[in-house]
Amino acid sequence: WSPHRSYIYQKRWVKLDADYLRYFDSEKDTYSKRLIPVSSISRVSSIGDQKFEVVTNNRNFVFRAENDADRNEWIWTLQQIAEEWKSKAPERTLMSLATNSATELADKSGFLELRGFKHKLFVVVARDKVFLYKNAEDYRLGIGITYIEMNVGNVKEVDRRGFDLTTPYRIFR
Repeated sequence: WSPHRSYIYQKRWVKLDADYLRYFDSEKDTYSKRLIPVSSISRVSSIGDQKFEVVTNNRNFVFRAENDADRNEWIWTLQQIAEEWKSKAPERTLMSLATNSATELADKSGFLELRGFKHKLFVVVARDKVFLYKNAEDYRLGIGITYIEMNVGNVKEVDRRGFDLTTPYRIFR
């Protein structure tokens, strides 16, 4: 469901793992357009006509599947993984559910310009990953754009103010 509640659905490739629900422009993309920590999912429910809603502590995401059976499978799977995450961390408070490993383990964070984006992004280095957020508020809420695994990347200074983060899939400048 596109931003600003315009009811225009944009076809996306969606992946779910133990930590994140991420969506991409296509199945060939390596870096997501958005990542939603499983830890922040509070509810998943059907809203009819192949649609379902993923409710986080701070934002709702609406998806539409190819058919009702596919929608029901997504709902069941997301509910299971969210419950599993919560059961493994019962001592966490509701507020800490909105955080993810990036917010808890940040080694370095701040605003950087990234070629291809109009505005500066909030960038967080946490262990072996670099997380990209639209702004500091999204970082605080735990809703990011993507992350880059540094075990496949390297950094090269380009000039006095810039550097390239090179991966086998893309160069972030």
